[in-house]
Amino acid sequence: MMEGMESNPFIVADAPAADRAAFFRRTYGLVAIGFAAFAALLAIFFVGFDHKTGIAYALFSGLFSMIQSLGGWSILLVMLAFWGATTLAQSMAFNRASRGAQYAGLGLYVVLEALIFIPLIGYVILSTKGNASSVLLPAGIVTAGMIGGLTALVFMTNLDFSFLKVAIILGSFAVLAIVIVAAIAGLSLGAWFSIAMIVLMATVILYQTNEIKNTLETDQHVAAAFILFSSFVTLLFYVIRFFAGSRRD
Repeated sequence: MMEGMESNPFIVADAPAADRAAFFRRTYGLVAIGFAAFAALLAIFFVGFDHKTGIAYALFSGLFSMIQSLGGWSILLVMLAFWGATTLAQSMAFNRASRGAQYAGLGLYVVLEALIFIPLIGYVILSTKGNASSVLLPAGIVTAGMIGGLTALVFMTNLDFSFLKVAIILGSFAVLAIVIVAAIAGLSLGAWFSIAMIVLMATVILYQTNEIKNTLETDQHVAAAFILFSSFVTLLFYVIRFFAGSRRD
Protein backbone atom coordinates (compact mmCIF):
# COMPACT_ATOMS: atom_id res chain seq x y z
CA MET A 1 0.00 0.00 0.00
CA MET A 2 1.29 3.45 -0.95
CA GLU A 3 2.71 5.48 1.91
CA GLY A 4 0.23 8.04 3.20
CA MET A 5 -2.84 6.13 1.96
CA GLU A 6 -5.34 4.67 4.42
CA SER A 7 -5.37 0.86 4.42
CA ASN A 8 -9.11 0.62 5.09
CA PRO A 9 -10.78 3.86 4.02
CA PHE A 10 -14.46 4.45 4.78
CA ILE A 11 -17.10 6.26 2.76
CA VAL A 12 -16.97 9.71 4.38
CA ALA A 13 -20.57 9.65 5.62
CA ASP A 14 -20.03 6.23 7.24
CA ALA A 15 -16.60 6.94 8.75
CA PRO A 16 -15.99 7.36 12.49
CA ALA A 17 -16.39 10.97 13.59
CA ALA A 18 -12.63 11.49 14.01
CA ASP A 19 -11.85 10.18 10.51
CA ARG A 20 -14.66 12.23 9.00
CA ALA A 21 -13.42 15.40 10.71
CA ALA A 22 -9.85 14.71 9.57
CA PHE A 23 -11.06 14.23 5.98
CA PHE A 24 -12.86 17.56 5.87
CA ARG A 25 -9.97 19.31 7.63
CA ARG A 26 -7.54 18.04 4.99
CA THR A 27 -9.96 18.75 2.15
CA TYR A 28 -10.81 22.34 3.05
CA GLY A 29 -7.19 22.97 4.04
CA LEU A 30 -6.14 22.03 0.50
CA VAL A 31 -8.88 24.24 -0.95
CA ALA A 32 -7.56 27.16 1.12
CA ILE A 33 -3.99 26.47 -0.05
CA GLY A 34 -5.28 26.26 -3.61
CA PHE A 35 -6.90 29.70 -3.36
CA ALA A 36 -3.76 31.17 -1.79
CA ALA A 37 -1.65 29.79 -4.65
CA PHE A 38 -4.27 31.00 -7.15
CA ALA A 39 -4.10 34.56 -5.76
CA ALA A 40 -0.29 34.49 -5.67
CA LEU A 41 -0.10 33.37 -9.30
CA LEU A 42 -2.45 36.13 -10.42
CA ALA A 43 -0.36 38.69 -8.52
CA ILE A 44 2.76 37.43 -10.32
CA PHE A 45 1.05 37.32 -13.71
CA PHE A 46 -0.16 40.93 -13.43
CA VAL A 47 3.22 42.43 -12.53
CA GLY A 48 3.84 45.11 -15.16
CA PHE A 49 0.30 45.03 -16.57
CA ASP A 50 -0.13 48.80 -16.07
CA HIS A 51 3.03 49.33 -18.14
CA LYS A 52 1.91 46.92 -20.88
CA THR A 53 4.43 44.26 -19.95
CA GLY A 54 4.40 40.90 -18.20
CA ILE A 55 2.63 37.56 -18.54
CA ALA A 56 -0.93 38.82 -18.08
CA TYR A 57 -0.58 41.63 -20.59
CA ALA A 58 0.88 39.29 -23.23
CA LEU A 59 -1.96 36.77 -22.79
CA PHE A 60 -4.60 39.49 -22.59
CA SER A 61 -3.36 41.08 -25.83
CA GLY A 62 -3.14 37.69 -27.53
CA LEU A 63 -6.72 36.81 -26.62
CA PHE A 64 -7.94 40.23 -27.81
CA SER A 65 -6.25 39.65 -31.17
CA MET A 66 -7.84 36.20 -31.36
CA ILE A 67 -11.28 37.66 -30.70
CA GLN A 68 -10.76 40.24 -33.42
CA SER A 69 -9.82 37.56 -35.95
CA LEU A 70 -12.18 34.75 -34.90
CA GLY A 71 -15.00 36.59 -33.18
CA GLY A 72 -17.15 34.65 -30.72
CA TRP A 73 -15.57 31.36 -31.82
CA SER A 74 -12.44 32.31 -29.89
CA ILE A 75 -14.34 31.88 -26.61
CA LEU A 76 -15.45 28.41 -27.65
CA LEU A 77 -11.89 27.46 -28.62
CA VAL A 78 -10.59 28.66 -25.25
CA MET A 79 -13.31 26.66 -23.49
CA LEU A 80 -12.40 23.49 -25.41
CA ALA A 81 -8.67 23.90 -24.67
CA PHE A 82 -9.45 24.51 -21.00
CA TRP A 83 -11.73 21.46 -20.90
CA GLY A 84 -8.98 19.26 -22.33
CA ALA A 85 -6.37 20.47 -19.84
CA THR A 86 -8.88 20.18 -16.99
CA THR A 87 -9.63 16.58 -17.94
CA LEU A 88 -5.93 15.78 -17.67
CA ALA A 89 -5.61 17.53 -14.29
CA GLN A 90 -8.71 15.77 -12.97
CA SER A 91 -7.47 12.33 -14.03
CA MET A 92 -4.25 13.02 -12.11
CA ALA A 93 -6.08 14.28 -9.02
CA PHE A 94 -8.22 11.11 -8.95
CA ASN A 95 -5.24 8.75 -9.39
CA ARG A 96 -5.58 6.37 -6.42
CA ALA A 97 -2.14 4.84 -7.08
CA SER A 98 -0.03 7.96 -6.53
CA ARG A 99 -0.49 10.72 -3.98
CA GLY A 100 2.16 12.73 -5.82
CA ALA A 101 0.11 12.60 -9.04
CA GLN A 102 -2.95 13.74 -7.11
CA TYR A 103 -1.20 16.84 -5.78
CA ALA A 104 0.30 17.51 -9.21
CA GLY A 105 -3.17 17.36 -10.76
CA LEU A 106 -4.56 19.79 -8.22
CA GLY A 107 -1.58 22.10 -8.72
CA LEU A 108 -1.97 21.99 -12.51
CA TYR A 109 -5.62 22.92 -12.19
CA VAL A 110 -4.82 25.89 -9.95
CA VAL A 111 -2.42 27.18 -12.63
CA LEU A 112 -5.04 26.67 -15.35
CA GLU A 113 -7.63 28.63 -13.37
CA ALA A 114 -5.20 31.49 -12.79
CA LEU A 115 -4.57 31.64 -16.54
CA ILE A 116 -8.27 31.57 -17.44
CA PHE A 117 -8.90 34.46 -15.03
CA ILE A 118 -6.39 36.74 -16.77
CA PRO A 119 -8.81 38.15 -19.41
CA LEU A 120 -11.48 38.82 -16.77
CA ILE A 121 -9.12 40.48 -14.28
CA GLY A 122 -7.50 42.44 -17.11
CA TYR A 123 -10.90 43.71 -18.19
CA VAL A 124 -11.74 44.68 -14.60
CA ILE A 125 -8.49 46.62 -14.25
CA LEU A 126 -9.08 48.52 -17.49
CA SER A 127 -12.77 49.20 -16.90
CA THR A 128 -12.15 50.51 -13.37
CA LYS A 129 -9.08 52.51 -14.43
CA GLY A 130 -6.85 50.53 -12.08
CA ASN A 131 -9.31 50.38 -9.17
CA ALA A 132 -9.92 46.64 -9.53
CA SER A 133 -10.58 46.21 -5.79
CA SER A 134 -13.90 48.04 -6.22
CA VAL A 135 -15.10 44.97 -8.13
CA LEU A 136 -12.93 42.16 -6.80
CA LEU A 137 -13.47 42.86 -3.08
CA PRO A 138 -17.29 42.79 -3.07
CA ALA A 139 -17.27 39.87 -5.52
CA GLY A 140 -14.96 37.94 -3.20
CA ILE A 141 -17.11 38.68 -0.16
CA VAL A 142 -20.32 37.63 -1.93
CA THR A 143 -18.69 34.43 -3.23
CA ALA A 144 -17.34 33.52 0.21
CA GLY A 145 -20.76 34.13 1.74
CA MET A 146 -22.46 31.95 -0.86
CA ILE A 147 -19.92 29.14 -0.40
CA GLY A 148 -20.33 29.26 3.38
CA GLY A 149 -24.11 29.25 3.17
CA LEU A 150 -24.32 26.44 0.61
CA THR A 151 -21.82 24.29 2.51
CA ALA A 152 -23.69 24.83 5.78
CA LEU A 153 -26.95 23.89 4.06
CA VAL A 154 -25.52 20.49 3.11
CA PHE A 155 -23.95 19.68 6.46
CA MET A 156 -26.51 21.17 8.83
CA THR A 157 -29.71 19.90 7.19
CA ASN A 158 -28.56 16.41 6.06
CA LEU A 159 -30.82 16.79 3.02
CA ASP A 160 -30.09 14.61 -0.01
CA PHE A 161 -29.19 16.84 -2.97
CA SER A 162 -28.49 14.02 -5.41
CA PHE A 163 -31.70 14.91 -7.28
CA LEU A 164 -29.93 18.04 -8.59
CA LYS A 165 -27.82 15.96 -10.99
CA VAL A 166 -30.44 16.08 -13.76
CA ALA A 167 -30.80 19.85 -13.45
CA ILE A 168 -27.02 20.29 -13.62
CA ILE A 169 -26.72 18.13 -16.75
CA LEU A 170 -29.55 19.96 -18.49
CA GLY A 171 -28.16 23.32 -17.39
CA SER A 172 -24.68 22.47 -18.66
CA PHE A 173 -25.99 21.49 -22.09
CA ALA A 174 -28.05 24.68 -22.18
CA VAL A 175 -24.96 26.78 -21.38
CA LEU A 176 -22.97 25.08 -24.13
CA ALA A 177 -25.80 25.68 -26.61
CA ILE A 178 -26.03 29.34 -25.61
CA VAL A 179 -22.29 29.86 -26.08
CA ILE A 180 -22.38 28.21 -29.52
CA VAL A 181 -25.42 30.23 -30.64
CA ALA A 182 -23.83 33.43 -29.35
CA ALA A 183 -20.64 32.61 -31.27
CA ILE A 184 -22.54 31.98 -34.52
CA ALA A 185 -24.80 35.01 -34.18
CA GLY A 186 -22.12 37.31 -32.78
CA LEU A 187 -24.18 38.00 -29.66
CA SER A 188 -22.81 39.33 -26.37
CA LEU A 189 -23.42 37.29 -23.24
CA GLY A 190 -24.51 39.95 -20.77
CA ALA A 191 -25.37 40.09 -17.08
CA TRP A 192 -28.24 37.61 -17.52
CA PHE A 193 -25.71 34.94 -18.51
CA SER A 194 -23.63 35.62 -15.39
CA ILE A 195 -26.73 35.34 -13.20
CA ALA A 196 -27.68 32.04 -14.86
CA MET A 197 -24.16 30.68 -14.32
CA ILE A 198 -24.15 31.79 -10.68
CA VAL A 199 -27.40 29.88 -10.10
CA LEU A 200 -25.99 26.84 -11.94
CA MET A 201 -22.75 26.88 -9.92
CA ALA A 202 -24.67 27.23 -6.63
CA THR A 203 -26.59 24.12 -7.66
CA VAL A 204 -23.34 22.34 -8.55
CA ILE A 205 -21.81 23.19 -5.15
CA LEU A 206 -24.82 21.75 -3.32
CA TYR A 207 -24.71 18.58 -5.39
CA GLN A 208 -20.94 18.06 -5.28
CA THR A 209 -20.64 18.72 -1.55
CA ASN A 210 -23.39 16.17 -0.99
CA GLU A 211 -21.66 13.66 -3.31
CA ILE A 212 -18.29 14.12 -1.60
CA LYS A 213 -19.86 13.27 1.72
CA ASN A 214 -21.76 10.25 0.42
CA THR A 215 -19.56 8.71 -2.30
CA LEU A 216 -15.88 9.52 -1.69
CA GLU A 217 -13.67 7.61 0.72
CA THR A 218 -11.66 9.13 3.54
CA ASP A 219 -8.35 8.82 1.65
CA GLN A 220 -9.66 10.88 -1.30
CA HIS A 221 -9.24 14.33 0.20
CA VAL A 222 -7.16 15.57 -2.77
CA ALA A 223 -9.91 14.58 -5.21
CA ALA A 224 -12.47 16.23 -2.94
CA ALA A 225 -10.39 19.41 -2.80
CA PHE A 226 -10.13 19.39 -6.61
CA ILE A 227 -13.92 19.12 -6.95
CA LEU A 228 -14.62 21.89 -4.45
CA PHE A 229 -11.92 24.26 -5.70
CA SER A 230 -13.22 23.83 -9.25
CA SER A 231 -16.78 24.73 -8.23
CA PHE A 232 -15.79 27.58 -5.90
CA VAL A 233 -13.44 29.28 -8.36
CA THR A 234 -15.97 28.99 -11.21
CA LEU A 235 -18.60 30.61 -9.00
CA LEU A 236 -16.09 33.39 -8.22
CA PHE A 237 -15.48 33.93 -11.95
CA TYR A 238 -19.14 34.61 -12.70
CA VAL A 239 -19.71 36.72 -9.60
CA ILE A 240 -16.78 38.93 -10.69
CA ARG A 241 -18.18 39.00 -14.22
CA PHE A 242 -21.58 40.09 -12.89
CA PHE A 243 -20.11 42.85 -10.70
CA ALA A 244 -17.92 44.07 -13.56
CA GLY A 245 -20.87 44.17 -15.93
CA SER A 246 -23.10 45.93 -13.39
CA ARG A 247 -20.46 48.57 -12.80
CA ARG A 248 -20.14 49.18 -16.53
CA ASP A 249 -23.92 49.46 -16.92
